[in-house]
Amino acid sequence: MGTERLATDAGPPSREGRAEATKLRILDAGESEFAARGFHGARLANIARAAGVQQALIHHYFSDKEGLYRAIVERGVAAMTSDAWEILETKAPARAKGSKKRMTPDDVRALATALVDLMVEFYATHGALVLILSRETDDDGPFARDIVATYMKPQFEVVCARVDEMRARGEIRSDVVAEQLVISTIAMASYPFLEERFLGIVWPIDVRAPSFLEARKREIVETVVARVRV
Repeated sequence: MGTERLATDAGPPSREGRAEATKLRILDAGESEFAARGFHGARLANIARAAGVQQALIHHYFSDKEGLYRAIVERGVAAMTSDAWEILETKAPARAKGSKKRMTPDDVRALATALVDLMVEFYATHGALVLILSRETDDDGPFARDIVATYMKPQFEVVCARVDEMRARGEIRSDVVAEQLVISTIAMASYPFLEERFLGIVWPIDVRAPSFLEARKREIVETVVARVRV
């Protein structure tokens, strides 16, 4: 009885709550449609049908097809980069010139673990978005350069700067090249999901099974740590 009373007291969702729920359904439906058909092949009518809304609502919330497309891509990329910034600020914050504080091997491992966990989970749970981004970049699409310049390039630069700083302080090996380390880590995290069909032919692997994901994360972290260990 108490649970029922609480649910009743909560009342129906507010107008703002209903609007946000509608926008979320449109974004989810649009992500699937754009991933399956590409920007030019996608149809707003299909998206509206999948979201259970009138097509006019898509125009109301997102203006047009390009507006919806940009909102979908920015939603996923912004969420990932926001989490990455938090990891960098908590586990590898910028240090003032002359600071004697050093990262320990445990600190380096914790940083690698957090970033690898974020990357693997992103590729495992955002298959449609990864496909959209891949197609967008391959085609030099209308938003590719803008998205990379706004969200990804600044973060890549900071990660490389942190790696260079760690190398200069002797916290990691002196022969580590920041850009190569970043490329290798991203490649290890993304490959099973970008080449899922190929791996399925070679081995009966479910790349999204929790056991596989945890094993993949451990393998990448151990590889990265072994490469940078002094």
